[in-house]
Amino acid sequence: MASEDARYRQSSQFRLWSFSRSELASLREKANALARASISERLSSTSSSSTTANKNNHDRSASTSNANTPDPEGSAGGASFRLPEFLTVAEEALMVTFYTSQLLGAGEAAGMSDEVCATAAAFFRRFYITNSIMTYPPQDMMFVALFFGCKAEGHFPRIGDFLNMGALSSIKKQPEEILAGEFLLCQGIRFAFDVKHPFRALIGAGMELRRLGGIPEDRIRAAESRAKQILRFSSLITDAYFHYTPSQIMLAALSHADRGLAERLIHNTFHLPTAPIKVESGADTPVDGVPKENNARKDRANEDKAAIIGQHIRDRVLGTIEACRDMLSHEMPERSREHWQTKEIYQDLVLPVKKKLKKCRDPDRSNLVALQRARREKALKKSGGSEDGGPDDRATAGTKGDDAGIFGGDLVQRDSKRRKVAPGQGPALDDPFGGPL
Repeated sequence: MASEDARYRQSSQFRLWSFSRSELASLREKANALARASISERLSSTSSSSTTANKNNHDRSASTSNANTPDPEGSAGGASFRLPEFLTVAEEALMVTFYTSQLLGAGEAAGMSDEVCATAAAFFRRFYITNSIMTYPPQDMMFVALFFGCKAEGHFPRIGDFLNMGALSSIKKQPEEILAGEFLLCQGIRFAFDVKHPFRALIGAGMELRRLGGIPEDRIRAAESRAKQILRFSSLITDAYFHYTPSQIMLAALSHADRGLAERLIHNTFHLPTAPIKVESGADTPVDGVPKENNARKDRANEDKAAIIGQHIRDRVLGTIEACRDMLSHEMPERSREHWQTKEIYQDLVLPVKKKLKKCRDPDRSNLVALQRARREKALKKSGGSEDGGPDDRATAGTKGDDAGIFGGDLVQRDSKRRKVAPGQGPALDDPFGGPL
């Protein structure tokens, strides 16, 4: 039977969304560079087209005016176009962290479960690894992630009910603003909807600690409560999900809550000796009444077990958990209210970056509703539809063309008009199986 580690390595969370620190930094730098290049190109083309239009208007007005009248505005081109100052990778990371805290606060105010909020936060942070804050608006995508997080966790509220859930009724969002970003979010997270969280692992750790015995119940409950607070905030607002497994994150949170309990759990789990004692015998006779083949099979099983939970693995696990613990310590749950929701932090850190973002955001993708409409029109034109045709023409062009591309054309070419044929006049119509061979 495959171990839990082997099963986790087969999940989309490990295959698609687990990175080393250098890989994650490289992906974010690449997303930032691509956004800079695409936005610069769009802003330059927009500026050149507006400059050409202004020049044409200037030429027309100059031809009707007195030739000796000087031009107060100088040349028709005006001042040269300058690109705005773009966000850095660090500033984008700051905005992602800020909006993740806003997402978690909105989910908690709306009464959503821990799993829904955690899944939504994971979707949001995954999306902005390969996409830039300058390209798609985070203030819209965070609500899209919340709505889709409900679906991913088995809750399917109507869009109207979702916008009326608790404090969400005050955000004044239109349903189309949420729905317009759903498919975009799915593309950004590479259609990996399964997010594995450490909450159930924490429940199992509590059960194991109670089984060991000798630990006061109040101590276990206090550690569970504190660790759960850390998992609900610290693990979601940092990059822990991209670097560590759910069990490692759980143990790091438990170590923050009660280091003694976490270390006892680890030492009790990784307890097998490195090299299990083997039964050596040069004879084919049974050893201690057990056939030699059974002993060899038992030795291999012990070796496999020791490779997973042996004492030599303990130090590696402790080192990994300590690194995860250090990452979580930078964003403890108290910072949710004492840092990210304070007026001073917003004005000193967040507001300057938001003002900078308004000047350098993508002009074609800052409005999700308009972007979705433009893509639909482009797909309609590509499929052969025209705006002059009616709704039936568009539906026929889009549906039949798509079906032909997927399933192939009609097997039998049929006439566009149906004609009534009298019995006996058509080719073997009287016989349903055709004429004789």
